[in-house]
Amino acid sequence: MATTAKEAALAAEDDAVIFRYVYIPADNSEQIEERTFETTKSDEVMSFINALKRHFKRAEGHKSDAQKQAVHEAFKAQMGDKAAGVNDDLLKMLSGTQMVEPIALLANSPETGFVGVYMYCDDQASIKQLPPNPRATAIAQTAGMHIQVNGDVFLGRYMDNEEDFERMDFTTADLSSAAAWVADAKRQIARRSERSGDSQALLQRLQQQQQPAAGSSGSSSKAALSPADAAKARGNEAFAKGDWQAALEQFTASLKLDSANVAARNNRALTYLKLKMFSEAAADCSSVLAADSSNVKALLRRAAAHEGLGQQQEALADLRQALQLQPQNAEAKARLAVLEPAVAAAGPAEAASS
Repeated sequence: MATTAKEAALAAEDDAVIFRYVYIPADNSEQIEERTFETTKSDEVMSFINALKRHFKRAEGHKSDAQKQAVHEAFKAQMGDKAAGVNDDLLKMLSGTQMVEPIALLANSPETGFVGVYMYCDDQASIKQLPPNPRATAIAQTAGMHIQVNGDVFLGRYMDNEEDFERMDFTTADLSSAAAWVADAKRQIARRSERSGDSQALLQRLQQQQQPAAGSSGSSSKAALSPADAAKARGNEAFAKGDWQAALEQFTASLKLDSANVAARNNRALTYLKLKMFSEAAADCSSVLAADSSNVKALLRRAAAHEGLGQQQEALADLRQALQLQPQNAEAKARLAVLEPAVAAAGPAEAASS
């Protein structure tokens, strides 16, 4: 595709960024389009996401009061117990806040040179009851992800190694099942499955090693991992299965054996979040940060715990600290993009009460 005069002029600027991406409308009668996005290096991360937010907001069209209320009720149902402690006016504002859900078809990792391919969807597609997108669904399944995609979809590529960030071209030619990234995605999924199988085998070996041999007192048995690390590994296994209570018990057992095990404490904090035990999660994160003030995972998890406790200002402080340590951290940026306007809209009284 020929470069336009406008693109050439923008590219001449030191701060200019131009990349291509693909638009896949849910309506099969509309054509798939390859589009160009122009921005600046200083706004490279969020300007694209903000443009997609505007598209999704326009695509939903005008909603009647009854439709807005239906979306609001669906949003409350999706939040579950967390909605109980949030002001209803704030909930209404949040339910009307447009966000973008990125789905990693090819996750950026050391094996991919930290280059990933992402499918961007309306984060409230199910709540809005958007129509299926069969072409986007087929592309995801070709890459090995068996998911149902709804609503309009965008596909893009970027490099992010947590120090540098660069949006890269993704074109209609990349939609081919023979594209290199598709093969990489399939290999990535295969490696995950293999690692999962290896982890299961390792845990089985550990359990066998911890059982005394017949006729033996067991005093000479020596596991490959320390008892504390073995308990942490069992906690990781339970967490992967979604058994939060069992994971909590194992991480706690690990910490009783080795209270300085930062990884186990960080994992227990995440488990507390899953169980909505926000005070306990915040306490574990604070302990991790006392030992390692640059632990970004602990900052993000403590921010989530503060949100669960209604402590919005404290959550903002943790998210901002995480971004100081990792300026390109996508999770921190995304959560700040939601929380900052919510706190601003709540006003001084709400902020003071948090």
